[in-house]
Amino acid sequence: MFKKFPSSKNIINSSKGSALLEFALIAPVLFMLFAGIIQFGFIINAKVVVNSASFEGARAATMSDEPEASAAQAVLNYASSSMPGWNFSGRLDIETYAAGSSPGDEVTVKVTYHVPNFFNKIIPLPASDQISICGESTMQIEEKE
Repeated sequence: MFKKFPSSKNIINSSKGSALLEFALIAPVLFMLFAGIIQFGFIINAKVVVNSASFEGARAATMSDEPEASAAQAVLNYASSSMPGWNFSGRLDIETYAAGSSPGDEVTVKVTYHVPNFFNKIIPLPASDQISICGESTMQIEEKE
């Protein structure tokens, strides 16, 4: 009829709450590890896209009469198709350097994307709340037909 309560000696030696305590101790570490993996994935994705976009921009610039405009459009097209939903207005920088417009002259396209630190409150970076990812490609202008 009445429940029998364990003595104080049994409560101290009980292991019922140890799993919860161990999880509470390790959960912040696991959360920070998981947040770092997510952030690193965004950085790697941005690096691959920036490198490829600079290549595509340089390729488009070598075959065009207007290298700067063609390079910028090619970079935007590639980046928007590879990173849908990402903000390009304030985070994507495109620089095009053309030594000339005759065949054999070099065109360099440098693309920089500023990846936001999504977990800045958890993993603070000393510099800022953005990580700059750069890619650069140089090609020679081709002869136009």
